[in-house]
This record gives sequence, C-alpha cells and structure tokens, in this order.
Amino acid sequence: MSELSNVKFGADAWDARFSGDGWAYGREPNRWLEERISSLTSAKALFPADGEGRNAVWAATKGWEAHVFDLSVEGQKKCMKLADENSVTVTYDVDDLETRDFKQQEYDLIACSWFHVPWSIFTTHYPRMLNSLKVGGHFITEGYHTSQIEMNSGGPSSLELLWDLDEVMQVIGDGFEIIHAAVESTILDESDLHRGKANVVRIHLVKLN
Repeated sequence: MSELSNVKFGADAWDARFSGDGWAYGREPNRWLEERISSLTSAKALFPADGEGRNAVWAATKGWEAHVFDLSVEGQKKCMKLADENSVTVTYDVDDLETRDFKQQEYDLIACSWFHVPWSIFTTHYPRMLNSLKVGGHFITEGYHTSQIEMNSGGPSSLELLWDLDEVMQVIGDGFEIIHAAVESTILDESDLHRGKANVVRIHLVKLN
C-alpha cells in the first residue's frame, strides 16, 4: 500500500471509526444504490468497502448473494451483527483493493458508495476490480465530486480523493454501456458524518464485453 493510502485508509483508522456502539454511517442502505439495485434481478453481488455492511445486508434481504471486502475487522463484526439482526448471510472478507485477487466475470453486480482512494490507486485497481463483473453485469456507485471540497456535508478533505466525472469515466468507462453518469446535488441524511447538501457523482454502467 502506498504511504498516502496508509495515511488515509489504514485499517486502524477504520477500526477506530467502526468500534463504537452505533453504526457510523447508519444501518440503512445508500439511497442511490437502493434506488438502482431495486430494479435489478437478484444474483451475486460485491459491495467493496462496505464498512459496517449496510448496503450488503440490505441487498441480502432482497435476495442477493452479498459479498463484501473491506479493510476493517471492526466493520466485519458490525456487518455480521446487522446481518444476524436481519436473518441474512453476508460473506465479508477483510481485504485490500490493492492486493485483492479478483476473478474475472464472477459478479452480476458491483456496488459501492463513497469508496474514495488516491488517484493512482483508482486508475490501477478500479478497472481491475470491474473486470470481475460478468458480461451484462452492473456497476453502481456514488462518490463525492471535486466541488464537495468547499462543503461540510461529508467526504474527503483532499482534492486528490474526490471525483471528476470525466476523469473517472476515462478510467472505467471502456467496455461499458452508460446507463447513468452525472454530477448531481443531493441532500444526504445518512449519519452525522454524511448530512446536508452535497455534490456527488452518480454512475450506473453495464458491462458489454
């Protein structure tokens, strides 16, 4: 892992955030992911960096075979607790985007919210992750736009970690049909960490080949 990646996304920092009694980002799924996934037929899904498991657990209640990878052992514990409360099963690997072994054409859906990494890691490892989508599989994500740097409703404080839509699509768009790709303003109400007006990038792609 790079030095910057260690500083921003070290497991210890995420474990500290997820070790409290509550859920740092709430128990409910991200609204954009919920809206988009609700129209799909349930199959095998990967939820990268899902932290305490709110998106994966919700998807599992809708019939998805839900898999997570995330750096945090504490996040894994919270996800297992939330899954038990909802009487579902989620497979959760404590793993790292940079070193994870992605099998090609394994998932029908990859969905993540706020999965911000340094740009050098994004350009190398997001495409590698998306290669694990089956043909016809969906990639759905929401991240903070570069203009979010001026706002206080959540998101990274480093411009390098925020998303420019054109730059993101140049990296991940090849070989995909664009269902939705836009910069939008929304009102977040996920937790005290994500609340208020925010400028976000919302993407929904389908793998063509």
